Amino acid sequence: MPAPEYVIEDVPITDPIFHQMFEVKRVPQVSNIRFWRATGGASTSERGAESATVHFGAIRDKHRRIIAVMTHNTDISDSWERETDDPGFFQQFSPDGYALGIDVVLYALTH
Repeated sequence: MPAPEYVIEDVPITDPIFHQMFEVKRVPQVSNIRFWRATGGASTSERGAESATVHFGAIRDKHRRIIAVMTHNTDISDSWERETDDPGFFQQFSPDGYALGIDVVLYALTH
């Protein structure tokens, strides 16, 4: 995928990918569970100000269809993986994490 043709771009929250089944109003910042435990659940930015802003990026084809997505400054997959590790972590992060994940999957299946 040559860079001039396939550019990584930030996806605005108004994009249809965030409104497939759930109304995702923001991309959640999910910390690594070990970091979350170490801070007593008080912080999600693992590198302080350096990682405070979450990014949701995509690569689009020539028809502007999203063909790849990526997140930065969020461990979004931990919101799907840690169900039995810590009920507090799961309750804090999983509803928003699952909403985003389901919207992305539905977008991929229908576009």
